[in-house]
Amino acid sequence: MKYLKVILYALLGIMSIYLVSNFFFSEKFKVSTSIEIDSSPFIVYDQINNFENWENWDPWLDTDTTIRMTLSDTPYGIDASRTWQSENSGSGKMEIIDLDFIKQIDFKITIDGNSPFLASCYLESVNNKVKVSWENSGELPFLARIFGPVISKMMKGDHVKGLDMLKRFCESIPSQSGEVSIQEWESQKIISKTDTCSSSNISQSLANIYSDVFKYVYENTLISTQSPFAQYLSFPQKPGDNDYVILKAGALVDNFNDTLNSNLKFEQTATFLSAQAIHKGDYRTLFDTHKKIQSYCDNNNYTVIGKPYEIYVSDPETTVNPADWETLIIYEIE
Repeated sequence: MKYLKVILYALLGIMSIYLVSNFFFSEKFKVSTSIEIDSSPFIVYDQINNFENWENWDPWLDTDTTIRMTLSDTPYGIDASRTWQSENSGSGKMEIIDLDFIKQIDFKITIDGNSPFLASCYLESVNNKVKVSWENSGELPFLARIFGPVISKMMKGDHVKGLDMLKRFCESIPSQSGEVSIQEWESQKIISKTDTCSSSNISQSLANIYSDVFKYVYENTLISTQSPFAQYLSFPQKPGDNDYVILKAGALVDNFNDTLNSNLKFEQTATFLSAQAIHKGDYRTLFDTHKKIQSYCDNNNYTVIGKPYEIYVSDPETTVNPADWETLIIYEIE
């Protein structure tokens, strides 16, 4: 009986120490980690904003092979979410609750039904690189406050690993800009369609347009003289801009047809002086060659007129390696 009392008093003492200790730890936690990435802010932003891209750098997927992830129907933008089940990491949900284009993305995270906490990713330009800061913050239940430092250390470790993987992925996307040339671009016959979308949905928008355009081209025995093209009539440029894209895309053809689907448009461009360059590499890095042409024009006193054309020379279905994809970029100048 004496031993039972000793054990009971010892347990009560431990419990008392545990309870009292929680008063000395903060109810709030905040963990922040940063890294600089030598890549386009558009690439970095899309990797974070689109949950489909998280598999490229997610630190938890790399650590826990039992995770089974489910994405919302629209995997990017506000209200996008991903839920997971894991034998080792439990279950949870992460959803985007707010964002500012190429500037900030805010998340709400719930794990195993506990109170949610917040996470944010901040992007800023530093020394021609993108500085990404990943921050988690929230409140701990009273009985969990003592574990705050341990939880913060674990979160920081995940942040460091995830940001390092994000950096390695973004910086590994192939890109090579050819030399800029000044030449006359002859008048072209164009069949096109205009659409609007977010920056994360450009690929799907282009796919839909090309499906409609080339179906019409084949059904009406028109001859397409070159590869598909796209022209961005409006595109967000600065952090905080509305993520709203207006694009025109289609094909260059040899001849027109009198009968035209109401969604499509025929037009003929004027012959104009142009600044051109071949971009070789993943489409996500086209920004590099656009920037090179713009700098060339600024340094050689040329003025850019209108919106540039991107002509996709390579067919990704036959040219499998993105490093070999060629895109001709054409700016009208004077």
